Amino acid sequence: MSTFNSHPINRLRKAYGNMICIRLKDGREFRGLLEAQDQHMNMVLTNAVEYYKGEKVAAFGKIFIRGNNILWIQIDIPAE
Repeated sequence: MSTFNSHPINRLRKAYGNMICIRLKDGREFRGLLEAQDQHMNMVLTNAVEYYKGEKVAAFGKIFIRGNNILWIQIDIPAE
């Protein structure tokens, strides 16, 4: 596998339309379909659900998450 193909941004581009989980630095998690992302790791999720300490907090149609708030991203999570 080349270095270019394994770059995180390229992996995210391949995940468009798939379920991902994003953990923020404050401990919240958002799970939803990846609609868009940019070079700063800003992301747009559709059908997003917010979780805090494993508990569902809220559901959103579409959300924007700033890349500087992201702690980690999990790709290819199972749909709920």
